[in-house]
Amino acid sequence: MKDFNIDDSLGFIVAKTNYFMKTYFSKLIKDNGLNVTTEQWAILNAIYHNPGASQTDLARACLKDKTNVTRILDLLVKKGYVVRNIDINDRRIYSITLTEQGENALELLIEISNNANKACISDLNKDEYQELVRSLRIISSSIEKLL
Repeated sequence: MKDFNIDDSLGFIVAKTNYFMKTYFSKLIKDNGLNVTTEQWAILNAIYHNPGASQTDLARACLKDKTNVTRILDLLVKKGYVVRNIDINDRRIYSITLTEQGENALELLIEISNNANKACISDLNKDEYQELVRSLRIISSSIEKLL
């Protein structure tokens, strides 16, 4: 059998990096007194960039399934961060918007996210960072074509 070192596997390195980044970001969110998960942050950010979007649109934007998005939105509604409004063109669809409380939370989350990103890339110079992002986008695009 051929030897395989998972520590050198691109998928493992990306997954490990993602795990550490999410864990660090979650810690910063908690340290700043917010009761929001990284998944909820992604939905809040998608709503901000797509005001009035449907749950299906948000699922697509966040790369999550609709069931997961519905569960997350239920929690965000309970926290007072978002509201569901019946779509005026199709009563089967809800359009989702941020509340003022949601906008305030998002503003703090954006600041926390920017600080987390700066900390995570602090050992890279500008060119290394740009090359990393460029390479990851190429890889992501290549994989997407295979699906």
